Amino acid sequence: MYHKVGAYQPGAAIKAHYVPPALFRSHLSFLAAAGYRAVGVSDITRYLAGERLAVERPIAITFDDGYDCVYTQAFPALQEFGFRAIVFVLAGHIGGVNDWEAQRAMVAEPMLTSEHMAEMACAGVEFGSHGIQHRRMTRLEPAQLRDDLLTSKRILEDLTGRPVTAVAYPHGDHNDRVRTLAAETGYAAGCTVERGVNRPGADPFALKRINIRRYNYLPLFRLKLRRAYGTPGPPMG
Repeated sequence: MYHKVGAYQPGAAIKAHYVPPALFRSHLSFLAAAGYRAVGVSDITRYLAGERLAVERPIAITFDDGYDCVYTQAFPALQEFGFRAIVFVLAGHIGGVNDWEAQRAMVAEPMLTSEHMAEMACAGVEFGSHGIQHRRMTRLEPAQLRDDLLTSKRILEDLTGRPVTAVAYPHGDHNDRVRTLAAETGYAAGCTVERGVNRPGADPFALKRINIRRYNYLPLFRLKLRRAYGTPGPPMG
């Protein structure tokens, strides 16, 4: 789980979210050399259902929020190393700025534009919902939650021309009601911010991830993977 790839902006809310471009490239270089291959949402759900995938070391590379640096910095590196990604976008902020962070020390940063998203989608990047306005989903009334899930899904599908089948819960905030409504509104998977990997039989609406931060230099990055994978078998990170 990444958020931003780029230089830290002084005054920004969460400094740890800024992974330097050279460091990001080193992560991808290691993953490629170690035999990892990036997979999409349909691969994840099939894997959790017990189907063996064609790749031995599957990994899902995700980005939350949908900052434009994912296009300018991460996307070229992903293409260079032959990786795909899943980008969870705030549907109400496409082409805008990160004004939901204004309550904290805010630096205005551009979000992905519709043109950049369309180009990325054509190159194999998947897009998922991160809601409309980064609201905690457990705090929404049922009608609000259903609208948030349906509307964000429709906006992204209309823009990319491709199905949107996964949601990443803003702040990692989810419960039984949120997961049930996500399934009812047409999603196949949901991502949390809980640390770990996902093995066959795991709940596809409570997917764990490995949070990658700006100080995760390659030795620590490799250690995070080893710690997360832990026991034998081919888990999906």
